Amino acid sequence: MFRSTAHLYDLIYQAAGKDYAVESAQIHELIERRHAGAASLLDVACGTGVHLASLRHCYDVAGIDLDPGMLAVARDRLPDVEFSEAGMRTFSLHRRFDVVICLFSSIGYMPTVTDLDTAIGNMAAHLNAGGLLIVDGWIRPDAWLERGSTAIDTAETEELKIARVARSERVGSTTRLEMHHLVASQEGVEYLVDRHELTLFEPAQYEAAFAKADLRVDVVASPIPGRDHYVATSP
Repeated sequence: MFRSTAHLYDLIYQAAGKDYAVESAQIHELIERRHAGAASLLDVACGTGVHLASLRHCYDVAGIDLDPGMLAVARDRLPDVEFSEAGMRTFSLHRRFDVVICLFSSIGYMPTVTDLDTAIGNMAAHLNAGGLLIVDGWIRPDAWLERGSTAIDTAETEELKIARVARSERVGSTTRLEMHHLVASQEGVEYLVDRHELTLFEPAQYEAAFAKADLRVDVVASPIPGRDHYVATSP
């Protein structure tokens, strides 16, 4: 996870061009088309809460995440929103929502098909009747670059200058990402490393997980090439 770099997360991704306001508006438009009148929304793997900062103006919102560092940033950003530290397979909030979202390919952190099924089933269990579940899939296996990839991103504030170099590789159905950060301030230069493992699930495995949860699913185009956007409706 991002246990050592949660405080840098938003700076890096916004500098890299991730537009949370546009993404949130697109999610809202999708909800309006598919479930007009939805009033409550849960963000699973909510990260630092940036999507919720926009969506809270349209819905009664809550968030969960497994990473305490990310949640600390989210709570500072939105002190009046309910956040819970929990994993997507096991969370139990004892309430249901009109909409549950799981964005930015967080579902890929599930290590097996059984875990994928459990996570989707748990999200479905938190939906009201006729509710909507929106999930961003991780990269499709047929879209993964055979040799993996490398990338570099930079970001800065008046106090910090950040460079992140990343590399990825595939072992079977598992993708391994290493993210190496140099963070310069007046106090010195800090070196931080994040390591991630995400699973390359087949589209049929995603669709089967929704079916097992008694959800009707549609696959829609994702703004990120090589990934799919799943929109599922509960009975």
